[in-house]
Amino acid sequence: MGHSAGAHLVALLGASPERVAAAGARPWTATVSLDGAALDLPAIMQRPHLRLYDQAFGDDPAHWRAALPRHQQRTAGPPLLAVYSTERNDGPCPNAEAYAAAATPLGMRIDILPQARSHREINVDLGRNTAYTGTVDAFLRSVDARWPVAR
Repeated sequence: MGHSAGAHLVALLGASPERVAAAGARPWTATVSLDGAALDLPAIMQRPHLRLYDQAFGDDPAHWRAALPRHQQRTAGPPLLAVYSTERNDGPCPNAEAYAAAATPLGMRIDILPQARSHREINVDLGRNTAYTGTVDAFLRSVDARWPVAR
């Protein structure tokens, strides 16, 4: 599970199970991505954007594509729950839907959970006794036991 930049990183790792295995890491049951916005870097970088994207991803379009989970996806990774704020003006939900459309034909499960919460609230509200927490818990309980579990 990761939030913001961490959400992008866990999605990227989940999209590359072979890279994870090659690095000696053990597989995990599921990935939860909490409001990561960088699922379509080329689109972000070609319009007005926060400067932090330039600092994180540079100015090379090839690097932007390499940092995209959907461009790294070759096989099904662990099931992914993508939680996104509907209050953001940069439109992360359609990017998550595009990623799901690319990964689903490979046999990967991607659930998208839009939330009427701010970027900050997506993180701090998780764990509180709310329907939001219940939905994330239900996703984790529903993960197919056949996916390898890290032990």
